[in-house]
Amino acid sequence: MNIVTRPSVTKEERIAILKKVEIFSTTDEKILGDLTDSLIEGTLRPEQAVFHKGDQGRAMYIIADGAVKIHDKSYVFAVLRKGQVFGEYSMLDTEARSASVSAIVHTRLLKLTQDVFYKIMMDQIDIVRGILNVLIKRSRRQNYFEEKLAESNRLIQQKTQQLKEEKAKSDELLLNILPEEIAEELKRKGRSEARSYELVSVLFADIKGFTSSSEKMSATDVVKHLEYYFTGFDEIMEKYCLEKIKTIGDAYMAAGGIPQPNESNPIEMVCAALEMQGFMNKHKEEKAGSDELCWELRLGINTGPLVAGVIGKNKFAYDVWGDTVNTASRMESNGEVNRVNVSGVTYELIKAYFECDYRGKINAKGKGEVDMYFVDRLKPEFAEDAEGTVPNEEFFGKIREMREESEKTHTPANES
Repeated sequence: MNIVTRPSVTKEERIAILKKVEIFSTTDEKILGDLTDSLIEGTLRPEQAVFHKGDQGRAMYIIADGAVKIHDKSYVFAVLRKGQVFGEYSMLDTEARSASVSAIVHTRLLKLTQDVFYKIMMDQIDIVRGILNVLIKRSRRQNYFEEKLAESNRLIQQKTQQLKEEKAKSDELLLNILPEEIAEELKRKGRSEARSYELVSVLFADIKGFTSSSEKMSATDVVKHLEYYFTGFDEIMEKYCLEKIKTIGDAYMAAGGIPQPNESNPIEMVCAALEMQGFMNKHKEEKAGSDELCWELRLGINTGPLVAGVIGKNKFAYDVWGDTVNTASRMESNGEVNRVNVSGVTYELIKAYFECDYRGKINAKGKGEVDMYFVDRLKPEFAEDAEGTVPNEEFFGKIREMREESEKTHTPANES
């Protein structure tokens, strides 16, 4: 602050200014007149600092004209104008300033130092009372704002938590619709590219007789039965790292080797198919003797190249296309209940692990004659049980080796 040797503010003007100052509002005019003789007048140019954060406080200031900002670097806490006071806490202690104060425009200040203030306080109880009133009011306001700030922070934290929970729900919903890698790509890029795959196993399953039976059931019962079966199938797919593609009525479709390519998917898909048949048979045994309806499953699998990707804009769907898919559908429609029917291509990829029966060349609609095989069971050396339906640790060890080898040779789907 530039000290003014010849004050531009008259004594009467100073008294008028002091009367408008809250801490002096109840002080006698004669006392104010004496007080003005102790004030130091100074001027500030725009952006000139009165004091900086961390400076020791030894004076208070009254704005005679102009305006100042209370700030911490570029963040402005408040703007004070003519007749307002700042720095008055330094009249009671010498703690470091908690913020910086700088002029906004050309400003005139009246400065009262701590030592002068102490001398005046000894004689003028009215001034002391005024100071205390202001400090009490400010303390109350500060407590009020601190409570409001705490409440605002609580609400912000609450909203933030709600947003996190909503995001988690959205992510979970997206993962229920799309494979994880594809969902991550959509979130990252806003789109997902369709990809070609060389080796994918596609499964079609149909619950025989369900459509005709459902005509005699209530809508609630239809949904209840389908939910039971499809939930069981979903758990089996997850166990073998396979992707459910969709359901159409009582038909279930899944694929292996997407979105992350691997060579083990034909074997895993056949294992899943055997387990699906086991799931249906177990349910039928449990309900034997009851009036509850039970159905049988027809399964078909084919392996080959296809294209996979996301379709839709508002309602996403991950789907697969290609002749491999069509042939897999024919494997199901030309199969038999309680059996797993596979194409010749799939057979060549699984024959080291499963015992199969060659059915010969079967005429498939739109395909002509196609080699087909029924899968009977796992080979004894890979089975945990006598029936050959439960894989053992040696089997899973082989699968892990195949997957590890695939990871070395294939680029992750969400990085391509």
